[in-house]
Amino acid sequence: MSRRHHFTDDQKAELLSNPFTFRITDCTVVFTLAFKQFVISKTDIPGMTARKIFQLAGYSDGLFTPKVRRYIVSSIREEAASPEGLKEPAAHKDPVKKKHSETEFKELQERVAILEQQVEFLKKTRLLRIQDQADISSCMN
Repeated sequence: MSRRHHFTDDQKAELLSNPFTFRITDCTVVFTLAFKQFVISKTDIPGMTARKIFQLAGYSDGLFTPKVRRYIVSSIREEAASPEGLKEPAAHKDPVKKKHSETEFKELQERVAILEQQVEFLKKTRLLRIQDQADISSCMN
């Protein structure tokens, strides 16, 4: 029975900060097409190992075991050799996507700012309506 490695929050943050990371779950990393192309461009260089490829791509040694790195490189090479060739990563099927906490925080800040603007606008329009009603009733009297 194989054990799955679960990434820590720090490891997830490190992985998400790398532009070659497309998406991450608790135990899976999905790489970008650019990373796949990078791997293919490096595999034919003499003496280039999976470890060196990952280091050149900006991933630290502690993120993946040697076996996992070799498996990823092998999988990418198989995909490149397939009739379809290298493919873009598939869109996430689950509409709720896990995001890096900083990204999520920034999005929430932007949303709060927009909602505050909407509230201010509604306050002003309400005040104008109240003033218009007061003007109309004073004209009738």
